[in-house]
Amino acid sequence: MHAVFVFIVTLALLVLASDAQNYPGLTDQDILQEGKPATFVTPGQTYRIATGSTVVLPCRVTPAGAYVLAWKRGIAVLTAGPVKVTPDKRVRLLQSPVSTSSLTGIPELSGEGYSLELKDVRPQDAGDYVCQIGTMEPREITHTLEILVPPRIHYVSHSGPLEVLQGATVKMECRASGNPVPTVAWTRKNNVLPSGERSVSGLSLVIQHADRHSAGQYQCSADNGVGQPDTRHITLNVLYGPEVETERSTVHTGIGLEAQLVCIVHAEPSPQVLWFKDTAQLGTTEQHAAHARGNRYTLVIRNVTSADFGNYSCVASNSHGKGRGQLTLTGTAGLAVFDSPPLGTEKDTYNISWSVNSHAAITEYRLFYRQQPHHHHGHHQELIFNNSKMIYRNDWNSVVLPGAGVTNLQIPLPPPFPGVTRQKMWYTVRSLHPSTTYEARVQARNQHGWNKLSPIFHFTTRSNDMENMVEPSAQPAVYGISQQGMAPFSSGVREKLSSAFSLIVVLVVHLF
Repeated sequence: MHAVFVFIVTLALLVLASDAQNYPGLTDQDILQEGKPATFVTPGQTYRIATGSTVVLPCRVTPAGAYVLAWKRGIAVLTAGPVKVTPDKRVRLLQSPVSTSSLTGIPELSGEGYSLELKDVRPQDAGDYVCQIGTMEPREITHTLEILVPPRIHYVSHSGPLEVLQGATVKMECRASGNPVPTVAWTRKNNVLPSGERSVSGLSLVIQHADRHSAGQYQCSADNGVGQPDTRHITLNVLYGPEVETERSTVHTGIGLEAQLVCIVHAEPSPQVLWFKDTAQLGTTEQHAAHARGNRYTLVIRNVTSADFGNYSCVASNSHGKGRGQLTLTGTAGLAVFDSPPLGTEKDTYNISWSVNSHAAITEYRLFYRQQPHHHHGHHQELIFNNSKMIYRNDWNSVVLPGAGVTNLQIPLPPPFPGVTRQKMWYTVRSLHPSTTYEARVQARNQHGWNKLSPIFHFTTRSNDMENMVEPSAQPAVYGISQQGMAPFSSGVREKLSSAFSLIVVLVVHLF
């Protein structure tokens, strides 16, 4: 330490001796101009600089004179006057020329001195840098250099794929360094976090009761506003037994068509999937073929026959368990769908209509209807209509209707349709009560049997009060072509045409 001090003092003396030629007879009075002591124009400041950048620390003194400026960092002398003492190649002195400007209040335009330039700053360069006037009573200013360090993740709890069993608690950790201290945030690629949030902050991410929905690629990102955020990825795999869903539990088809039974299977690791009809395992034949694409497993049945109708199952298994899906292949019609308006136009009748999808002709319908029951504990309930008392039983009325185009059930049915067709039917329900809500259900039968009852449909008859609300209007005239041109038909002809038109509408409805 003593040797270093001797070296510094000797060097300073050499510098002073070398400057003596330019400034002969240098004394303390020589650093004064008009009796004023030298003062710093540039104040000490704090500089926040990112690593790799270049910083210039200014030092200007006024009045200009023959004094020595020295830059120090701690006890180390970096420069003395115009001489650089430190061997660090990144350090350079920048001399500020003497200013003659009268704007002495602006540091950049007054005084003189040397600025210290430091290139490619590093974290270890942080600290205090002192600019000192070499007088008998030294004066100095201090610049503080704070090095901003981009974030860097230096610890990740899992470097490879993380595999856990379903139901386990998962903890992932990320630690980062930088200046300022970075914030760590967690996200999941192309998805939200299991908590439903898009991002959470913290050094760790905990997932309770992991399931298949928890799997994915998680990302921890460290950011402190300096440079680009640093990121790491952790891939989470959750191991679990097969979970099986059916795309459609009941598949409707027709003779000679192709049918597809689909099971959606989720499992990790990937499962083996086998197909069964009742208890018999199905293999790949000309008629049966099994395909898999992602989580979708399909059994294709070509050229369906009556023997193919029945119950099927897909059985998926892996090292963590087994799952099963149940499906039914049938030729019966799909559920009926009502398409008549819920509010009728008559007070005592209602024209109800529906349609069904079927690959075979519908031979028969069963319509069930009843007044919408009120929720009472008793089996009977009393209702008042037109000041007369009646007992309403909570029973369904039923009507059996032949299917369209069926005139003789002894004649063989037509061949099956080439594809699914929508077959329509209607019926006028009579002897209803005004302003009353009813409910209806319907079944349809084709050559393969009855389908399931439709969901309940509600309809309401018109109120008596609505008659007075309808404005009378003139009866429309029906025009036809006569020898004289356009002329109205007689009332008798109109009645016959109306009856014929109604018959045509009924026939068209039955055909479609």
